Amino acid sequence: YLRSFFDRNQFAVEIFMPTGTSVEKTAQVADSLEKIIRQDNRIVSVASFKGLASPRFHAAYAPQVGGSNFAQFIVNTTSNDATVELLNKFEKYQSYFPEAQIRFKQLVNSQATYPVEIRISGDSLQDLNKVANQVESVLRSTPQLYLVSNENMEPLAGEMVKLDEDKSLRLGLTNAMLEGNLALNYGSGIKLASAWEGNYEVPIILKSIKSDNMNPAELQNDKVSVMGGLSNIPLRQIAKVEPVWNQGQICHRNGMRTVTVHACVARRFNVMNVTAELEKKIQNIKLPSGVSLSYGGDLEENNENMPDILSGLSIAVVIIFFILLLHFKNIKTALLVLVSLTLCLFGAAFGLTVTKTVMGVTCFLGLVTLMGLLVRNSIIMYDYAEELRMTEHMTAHEAIYHSAKRRMRPIFLTSMVASMGVIPMIMGQSGLWMPMGIVIFFGAIITMFFILTIMPVGYWLMQSGSTRRREKARQMELQ
Repeated sequence: YLRSFFDRNQFAVEIFMPTGTSVEKTAQVADSLEKIIRQDNRIVSVASFKGLASPRFHAAYAPQVGGSNFAQFIVNTTSNDATVELLNKFEKYQSYFPEAQIRFKQLVNSQATYPVEIRISGDSLQDLNKVANQVESVLRSTPQLYLVSNENMEPLAGEMVKLDEDKSLRLGLTNAMLEGNLALNYGSGIKLASAWEGNYEVPIILKSIKSDNMNPAELQNDKVSVMGGLSNIPLRQIAKVEPVWNQGQICHRNGMRTVTVHACVARRFNVMNVTAELEKKIQNIKLPSGVSLSYGGDLEENNENMPDILSGLSIAVVIIFFILLLHFKNIKTALLVLVSLTLCLFGAAFGLTVTKTVMGVTCFLGLVTLMGLLVRNSIIMYDYAEELRMTEHMTAHEAIYHSAKRRMRPIFLTSMVASMGVIPMIMGQSGLWMPMGIVIFFGAIITMFFILTIMPVGYWLMQSGSTRRREKARQMELQ
């Protein structure tokens, strides 16, 4: 089980009904699901929102766009473990309501709306929909994914009015006039004024009584104004009305028409690994001219955050280098310790691989801790070696051998104390601090062996030249 979230005794439930569903029908589905959820004793409370989204209560969980076809629950549980158990239990309820798309969402530290998002951008809606359908087919064939959908939403039924311009112009009616007439009768109306109930504005709108319950069968017989409003005639005399299916929603991103295909990843799988597999499959899709494809979700957020993390890590390395240079007053020894910082990666990688833990932000904090531990032990060993060379006139080989042998115990003790000290962090199973504890635990133990084996050899090879120069200078002085 891969942990990539902050532990929290809380989760969200999002219910999406088909576009155009009344809020009453959405509320019926929401109430039925809420009744099922409340039957579990581990549920403390359920806050329900129908037709709108909850306010922002979590830094990484952005409110959804509300509507008559949307409902949301915020569920509080008895404990963090109960949250995980309930999410596993409630997965089966996603198929209980055929018309609804139900999403049980763990409150993760990612701000992406969906963990997997593929964005198709271009000008032609036909090409965008074609590529989106191909991408959606790839996602649906991936067993690790569920709730695959796109931003186009369901097609909307509509009526196409084709005006006979020869007849309409004889009556003084143009396309623009007909559009305005129909918009007034069947649109959202015209705002005339506003009334206030306390701090809430109530708009006063002028609209037709047919605007909220228009019957397509009656549209042909609807009266439209002609001859500048002097007379009215049925719409069927000057136009044809044909049923059509319209695009459910046309989205734009950075000014470009964009269709986003998104999906959820089963919680026992690594999002980054699943996304990497999808990239290989989607590469086989041939994109039409003028259509581009990009990735969002957790992959985009990871790519945005990684430069800042790496720059902070680089700053830490530079500071460590200057501290070493100030201490040893020897650039070769400082560079040797700096290069040896890469030895921390082996233990950290081994620990994350064995425990199947996702690399997170706190893992980098653990790496910085390991670097500090390695530098501290290196100073202990190299300082004593330099002292033996200066006072006892030993060669580099003899000095580092005696130094490593003498400093083995303190290096062992500091490494073991550091690794044992993070065991409570690992046993606490915290999604935030457990990865950091794993990096320090395995990294401190494995790096200790590198410090006592590889680093003495590196010191010997690097300082052998200075030893020969010292012996040569000493011989010249004796002569």
